[in-house]
Amino acid sequence: MQINATQIREGMILVVDNELYRVTWKMHRTPGKGNACMQTKLKNIQNGRNLEKRFLSSERVEKASLNSKSMQYLYKDTEQYIFMDNDNFEQIEVNKDIIGDADKFLKESEDYSITFYDDSIVGLELPKTMELTVTSAPPEIKKATASASLRPVILENDMTVNAPSFIKEGDIIKINTETGDYLERVKS
Repeated sequence: MQINATQIREGMILVVDNELYRVTWKMHRTPGKGNACMQTKLKNIQNGRNLEKRFLSSERVEKASLNSKSMQYLYKDTEQYIFMDNDNFEQIEVNKDIIGDADKFLKESEDYSITFYDDSIVGLELPKTMELTVTSAPPEIKKATASASLRPVILENDMTVNAPSFIKEGDIIKINTETGDYLERVKS
């Protein structure tokens, strides 16, 4: 699908030189002299290489037509992650390169959004937040105030997060998947 360069937004996936790039940064520039343009920073979806590209404001660019499908994560097999289509129960393998750092947020039997371009898998979309169980927390210090500083706790996915001192082992806490930060304790 062709769009005007001025419609480029961060997170959008563009086709540049027959390769897919995710827009990581954009700025509309209007110099005193010359033509207005969209300055962009792009990241190649397949190999992760970065590219800086300037598009004239009048230029047409191709926005990739992507399809997303909700799929259940089953398990990890050496370098592949196995997901199951919730509609037809067909299993697919997703390469480690596509999953990247998101693997620490994969939980068996949870649903995730897998993004396809034509028939190729190009991405995995995590939910904005996830609930994880605390497996290890230092003992709470008595006489600590409610505004006491944060302390590291270990979660079921072996991730360490700074959480308030009232969080203890066995608690379920909500984590922001983009930043990895503690959000709140989940009431059980």
